[in-house]
Amino acid sequence: MGSVELDKRFKYEAFGLNILSDFYLPHLISTNFDKPDVKIINSKFDLDLKQVNQSGPNFYIDKQYIYRFWDFVGKFKINNNTIIVDPKLDVDQNILNNFILGTIFATLLRLRGLFVLHASAVNIHGFAIAFSGFKGYGKSTTAMAFYNRGYPIISDDYIAIDFHNEIPMISQGFSCLKLSLNSAQYLHKNKVINSFEKKRYFSVPQAYVTKKLPLKKIYFIERNEYSKIYDITGQNAFVELIKNTFGINMFKNTELAINFLQCNKIFQTVNLSKLIISDNLNDLDKLVKLVEEDIL
Repeated sequence: MGSVELDKRFKYEAFGLNILSDFYLPHLISTNFDKPDVKIINSKFDLDLKQVNQSGPNFYIDKQYIYRFWDFVGKFKINNNTIIVDPKLDVDQNILNNFILGTIFATLLRLRGLFVLHASAVNIHGFAIAFSGFKGYGKSTTAMAFYNRGYPIISDDYIAIDFHNEIPMISQGFSCLKLSLNSAQYLHKNKVINSFEKKRYFSVPQAYVTKKLPLKKIYFIERNEYSKIYDITGQNAFVELIKNTFGINMFKNTELAINFLQCNKIFQTVNLSKLIISDNLNDLDKLVKLVEEDIL
């Protein structure tokens, strides 16, 4: 299938970018603009996976693009302003969208020079507060608990950080959260956009905010019996930033050096703590109060 006619494309805004897409993406907020920053194109392209010397699991890098591919989804060709999608013929559109707005869009943001961190973030009194961790750590559930207390969601699953006068800043991402069924039921969420594996995407209706917010604090999540917070400093804090950097296995040596400098800027300007969260969903309100007391 070739690229969609211009007047049939969809216009969205996220991460401070105007996005022109061949695909309907219900996670995104519609907008109008004359010139896109990013194009998402539905088009076939050649990539003989049998002949490609893969750079790593599910990706290949040449001088111009990063290629991502999965047998059950399709192929993606990415640079800093274009995502070319060559979907598998029978792929479920919901699954395809999840990949586009997850791993694929995060890859594009990294190629634009942003520091992309595995994290969800909320707006607390004009500051971005991030909860970082890998899949299943509870960052989305934690963010939803804050949303239920009236704090807007900035981004879920990953955040994109740039620097203004050495201050780390975050732009608003997608207006949805990916929750486990147990978390969703507990939080009484029923506005399902779609489901994927054991996760459900839930809309979080709110106005899109174009203003970037300063990143005040990052909590690195761990699971245990009781919720608590403790500060981390020095090498331990720096390692957490590197460990939770999105796509670090795809970095070239020069990019690793840039990533190191970005981590150092965050390390020097943002308060970093461990947030131990309980497996008991009944403790979520206590968790919110614990964080509020820590930062307010």
